[in-house]
Amino acid sequence: MLVAVAGIAAANLSAAAKFNQATSTLNANIKAAQQESTDITTLHAQQQQTDAQFAEAGQMRAVLLPQIRDAIDANASISSELTKITLKQAEAQQNGDVSSETAAQQAGNTSKSNAKKGGALTEEQKKQVEELMKANQQSTDTQSNTKSEQKTQQNKGSGAAKPW
Repeated sequence: MLVAVAGIAAANLSAAAKFNQATSTLNANIKAAQQESTDITTLHAQQQQTDAQFAEAGQMRAVLLPQIRDAIDANASISSELTKITLKQAEAQQNGDVSSETAAQQAGNTSKSNAKKGGALTEEQKKQVEELMKANQQSTDTQSNTKSEQKTQQNKGSGAAKPW
């Protein structure tokens, strides 16, 4: 029984570590997406890797604590949205200005302006990225609170005061 609990705890710790790494990468990608000098093709490749990191963090869903599972799901969703945006931008950049407008409209952008050839995001996409950042920050705050609660519960559950 103790071995099973230890295994579940290890799976949760591993998932939390992978989640934290993927979230850090996601935050960096979101910041990069807002810079005009960012190579959108490289950013898209990095985003695909970030999506894979979130998938790896959620592999052991059946044994993960609900808070960890929910945080992974929330940030994986945000990451997926950013991946879609970067894919459309990369395709637009490869196909030129006419396709850029089509891709922007498919992404839900109602403005008539095209993305600059340097790979910059349109104003609508910048707004979407900012919304993603806000949602990601809320998810990260929830994850931090969860870790504090877990440590408190672990300390209470031991029953004996530890001298260290």
